[in-house]
This record gives sequence, C-alpha cells and structure tokens, in this order.
Amino acid sequence: MPPPTPAPVACPPRGTPLVRVTISDPEPRVLNPVSADALRRLADLPEEAYSQGTVLHHLGLTLSRVEWRSEITVRSQGAGNGPVCGVPSEIRLSLLHAEHSIRLAREIPPRGCLAREVLAHERRHAEVNRRTLREAAEGLRATARAWAARAQAQAPNAGAAALQLQEGLTEAVEPVLARLRAAREAGHDAIDTPQEYRRLGRVCPADQRRLSQRLRAH
Repeated sequence: MPPPTPAPVACPPRGTPLVRVTISDPEPRVLNPVSADALRRLADLPEEAYSQGTVLHHLGLTLSRVEWRSEITVRSQGAGNGPVCGVPSEIRLSLLHAEHSIRLAREIPPRGCLAREVLAHERRHAEVNRRTLREAAEGLRATARAWAARAQAQAPNAGAAALQLQEGLTEAVEPVLARLRAAREAGHDAIDTPQEYRRLGRVCPADQRRLSQRLRAH
C-alpha cells in the first residue's frame, strides 16, 4: 500500500505581500552601419523576398531582447523537520531590455536626408518596444499582487515550498509576457505598412539615387 498522504500543515499568517517591480530600459544604442545583406540576415528575411524588391524594408533594423527575473521571499511554518506550508512575503520582479539597438544599412549615404528618415522610422519601432515594456511592468505588478494574495505551497521542507511558489509565479505571469509579445508585434505591424515603405522609397531623391548605385554595385 502507498504511504498515507500527510495532512496539510497550517500556513503562517499571510499579511500583505510586498511586490516590487523594477524596469531597466536605457535608450536604444545606434550601432555602426552594416551592409543591407547583413541587415537582411539579422532580420531573417527569406532570400526570395529580398530578390522581389523588399530590400528597402531592411535599410534599418531595430533589435530588442527582453528578459525578466524574479526573487521570492517565503514565510513558512511547520513542525520540526516535517512538512511545511509556505506563503510569499515579498516578490521582486525585474523587467529589462537585455538588448535594444538600431542599425542602418551602410549603403545609405551617411548623415543625409535618407539616413535621417530611416533612423526616424526605426526610432518609432524602438518607442513601441519601450512603451510595451512599461505596460508589461504594470501588468506584472497587478498579476503578482493578485497571485501572492492567494498563493501557498504544501511541501516537505521550506526549500521545496519556495521552488513550488517560484514555479507558480512563473505560470501566473506568462500571460502578461504573452500580451507583451503580441502588443509589440501589433505595434510594429502598424508602423511597417505598405504606405510607409512607399514613402521611404520616395523621400530624398538624391540619396535614393546614390543608394541604388551602391546596392547595384554589390
């Protein structure tokens, strides 16, 4: 016969868990230009799309990588070396731009009209990244508070209880991170419209001619 399931242990007084959320979101770095081919590879644009004339879509590229980290302080209660009940007493969440950078194609005439237009376009993408990061931080704060108000873990010891609570927090915040990813995709799609690409293909005629010559040379 399997051993009997231990009776639940009484949980410690919960109080109001403290939730702290911090953001690390420095200005995006404008890196040295690279070739249009290199930008296409960084953007993972298929070769056939490139050959069909979409190179103007990748005269600039904004790269963003977001990470999140968490720490939980657990209050536990149990008898001797037996099972415990753990509840969160403090949660610290950090949301950070581990990478956020802009690159332009080096075939664009430097410091000219077209370079300014493409950079302005990429800065709009960067602002989407920064805005959605701030919105996600608010979502994390609200979600973590609601979760902490009810979370508890019955476990063999305090370490196991802390691990259970960490896993529970990760599961609770995943929908917030999914909304962040969806909001970013929608924001970028709203910028990268056919109308915007046609506009970028018409502005700064003198620079466009020089760009075409440089692209053909490759």
